[in-house]
Amino acid sequence: MSAKHHDKLPPLDPQEEAALQDYAARHGRSWKRILNRAWMGEAPCDDGQVLRKLRNTHGPTWLDRYRLPKRPGDPKRFPAEDP
Repeated sequence: MSAKHHDKLPPLDPQEEAALQDYAARHGRSWKRILNRAWMGEAPCDDGQVLRKLRNTHGPTWLDRYRLPKRPGDPKRFPAEDP
């Protein structure tokens, strides 16, 4: 019996989630495309060890499907009202 291509991957740990959040914040809307290219050896090579480990354990297909969790209290998403 062969394993399915979409076997369940281990959940992300807090350090991995934080690294993805940070990368997305630094690179904006195109963060996944930029990270995928970095994983393939293109510039910028600024992904670091934690994200390289994710490349090795989860892969580019996983990255395409991944969605950042919504950040509670993110001032960009919920602007404060003026008093």
